[in-house]
Amino acid sequence: MNLWGIAFLLLFILVFQLVGYGLSTFILSKWFDVSPDVVSTLSSNPDGSALSINIARFSNLIQFISYMGIPALLFTLINRVPIHFFGGYNQSISTRKLAWSIIMALAALPVVAVLTEWSKHFPWPSTMLSIGRKLSEQRTLIFENMLDMYHWQELLFCVFLLALLPAFLEEYLFRGIILKVGESQYKKQRTAIIFQAFVFSLLHFSIFEFLGIFMMGAVFGWVAQRNNSLWYNTIAHFVFNGVTVVAHYYFQRNFEKTGIHFDVDTILTNFSMAIPASLLLGMSIYQLSRPEKSKQNSINI
Repeated sequence: MNLWGIAFLLLFILVFQLVGYGLSTFILSKWFDVSPDVVSTLSSNPDGSALSINIARFSNLIQFISYMGIPALLFTLINRVPIHFFGGYNQSISTRKLAWSIIMALAALPVVAVLTEWSKHFPWPSTMLSIGRKLSEQRTLIFENMLDMYHWQELLFCVFLLALLPAFLEEYLFRGIILKVGESQYKKQRTAIIFQAFVFSLLHFSIFEFLGIFMMGAVFGWVAQRNNSLWYNTIAHFVFNGVTVVAHYYFQRNFEKTGIHFDVDTILTNFSMAIPASLLLGMSIYQLSRPEKSKQNSINI
């Protein structure tokens, strides 16, 4: 395992993104009995119809497994190591740290939201600003379409699709494989943390969200190193994404009943909330970095 292996893995991810896109287009065109052009159009420019919502969700599922799950699995098999070699999932979970991982995720929500909002007002070069706005608008359009939920079954599926699946696959790929390989190549551990955080944020293809995603990638990398396990990252990642999905569902249902509209991003983008949240975030990172004195309050997995 070396940096050439990482370069090969990243190339693999990009190739499988294209493969996943083609595969999802083919499968969904057959599944919903429409042309590939219709699938492609509704995936990138949804019209809010039930067809476009279903295509967006299942397209995301197929593509995510293709470019995150398959490369990670193949890399693990090629190196002939068990999954816990990269993930540390055979480690016990401290109930104290479990609680702090949830607190860390909740505290990170307004901090990341404020960083993203600040990035939108940063004096970017005009070309980058234009690209950033287009990517942000496209990303928002697609996610708003996927999160158009009317039943609790849809909520569960979206939590699985946008919270549970990324929590396991992204943590295993970035904080597991890429971080481990980085540690074996760089003399300083923080260099490996920065490297995987950069790749993590880069592959989200969002200029405005880059800083917030990079920060969380670095935090997750630090926590993973200190605990030699991905359990706390996975839990925090799931809570971070899951709260957003559940809040979106709740506000949408509330709007249907009362006509009062609440926007998740607007609520989170609050500097007065972000300041105490940043302090709580720092405290949770500190607590998750501390070694366990006793294994009495732990859960064996």
